[in-house]
Amino acid sequence: MPFRSKVQPININGVAMRQAPRSRLKRLFERQFSLKNLAGVDSSLSRSNPEEFEPSSVCLRRMVQNYIEDPDSETQSQCIVRNHFNCFSGSGTDSSDEDEESSSSSRVLRSLKSLLLCANVSESDLETKASEIVKREVEDKSRLKNVADELVALGYDAAICKSRWEKSKLKSYRVPAGDHEYLDVNIGGERVLIDIDFQSKFKIAKPTKTYESISKTLPNIFVGQVERLKKVVVFVSKAAKKSFKKKGLFMPPWRRAEYLLTKWVSQYDRAKQTQRETSGEAGAAEN
Repeated sequence: MPFRSKVQPININGVAMRQAPRSRLKRLFERQFSLKNLAGVDSSLSRSNPEEFEPSSVCLRRMVQNYIEDPDSETQSQCIVRNHFNCFSGSGTDSSDEDEESSSSSRVLRSLKSLLLCANVSESDLETKASEIVKREVEDKSRLKNVADELVALGYDAAICKSRWEKSKLKSYRVPAGDHEYLDVNIGGERVLIDIDFQSKFKIAKPTKTYESISKTLPNIFVGQVERLKKVVVFVSKAAKKSFKKKGLFMPPWRRAEYLLTKWVSQYDRAKQTQRETSGEAGAAEN
């Protein structure tokens, strides 16, 4: 059928009459199909006469239906696209968080390993010998005493130390009373501590990947002076605090550095007798 020609009304004087204002739907139509959105149209056609392009009735009907059902669909579409862009660009995603955590974990582990290094050759030798002895001993109540006795047999001035602390209040939380046993060895006038179950004291529930790596890096047997021990405990305790915070959990008082340090820096009693002293007294009695 022939196309209808568009006739513009004129007044009696031959002057073109003013066009009626466009409806809201028509303005939407023209905006949706502006030249900048017609990427698939031949460039020569769009440059020569853009009005010759007529969208299909199916496209028009779909656009009208979407507009009637949801006037804000354009805004929602922009939000969806923006969210997908963020996902692929790596912003605000789990993968970016994991990458950042992995990088942070590597830096933290390097710092921790530097703190765990023995201060001198004497400490390193003591650590090696203590580790060998602990591996041979059965895990029972007498294990700590057996380790001390074997170190004494090797010529070390070693003994069991038992620390005790009363219930007290630190800052805004209470520290429960308790006690702890460990070894100390006198090397050249310096007090070196040995804890044969060091790693287990820093295990927490639901740790982050970073803290889990930290706890696994800690040695089962710690050998070192008090000052280095303090640095390690404070370092790991701060990492535990971040882990609890990230998981949305409360950090219990016994996981804080102030409480953990009481195990080794509180007042202590050092065992007076060692295997060497006992053997010496027995030899003197036989003579």
